[in-house]
Amino acid sequence: MGGTQQNLRQEARRRVNEALLIRQRDREAREKRIRDHAVRLLTVVAGRDAAVAQAEQAAAAAVRAMVAEGATIADIAELCAGVLDVREVGRLAKLVPVGE
Repeated sequence: MGGTQQNLRQEARRRVNEALLIRQRDREAREKRIRDHAVRLLTVVAGRDAAVAQAEQAAAAAVRAMVAEGATIADIAELCAGVLDVREVGRLAKLVPVGE
């Protein structure tokens, strides 16, 4: 009877270890998928941030060009028909061009 009990225990351990191994593999696969999603998310956000910075530089250049033509910040805000207010136009006018 002792040998049978030992065999049953060994079989039980084997099954538990197999179940734990499957669980560990599933957890590792899930963590890899989450990591991959995080990398994709950060890549997209970095791309967005770069696009925003580029658009802000272009907008600032346009504001500076209008100011060079003699337009005031208030004039520019008025021409923007509510899309940009005086505060935002002023911020863009003060934005330092990249590389300066």
